[in-house]
Amino acid sequence: MTRRKEADHPRKMSDIMKEMTERLFRSPDVAHSSEAVHVALFFANVAWNECVGLVHPRESYRNVWETIEAENPELWNELKSNDINAMIDELVQYKKSCFPNDQRRILTCGGTPEGTIRVEWLAPAAPGVDAKWEMQLYGLVRTGEPEKAVRFLKKTRGMSRSDAQTKVAAIRMQFGMT
Repeated sequence: MTRRKEADHPRKMSDIMKEMTERLFRSPDVAHSSEAVHVALFFANVAWNECVGLVHPRESYRNVWETIEAENPELWNELKSNDINAMIDELVQYKKSCFPNDQRRILTCGGTPEGTIRVEWLAPAAPGVDAKWEMQLYGLVRTGEPEKAVRFLKKTRGMSRSDAQTKVAAIRMQFGMT
């Protein structure tokens, strides 16, 4: 399993996420609050990963957008709706119609202080690989929890501590983490 750079794929994921995010704004061509951008970007990320088989109950994401909303409850005025499921459904349809064969999985996605979008993604899961399991493993490593990743490997794959540490170290190297 290799993590590929954006240049290895025809369309940059950051450009696609920007495109999807803009679909959610009442006025896509004006400046938006960072909270509105973060919520729209989060919904685009959820929609994309749903389309590639990484489905979680949408209600489980509520704490994410509610935390952002707490900073700026007016963010909903910038979005074309406050019907979260309808907005995510629209983005799911957009992804399916515009990028039906793109099966990359988004690991992290967010805005930068400079106003750009940064996306880290994984290639499609190899045949026979549990994509949710793999995303959880890579997510633990990426978020700086290597010991939890080791325990996860030991529990879910029955690996020895040494083998699990070796696997986690290899993933850290893929991310350029030392």
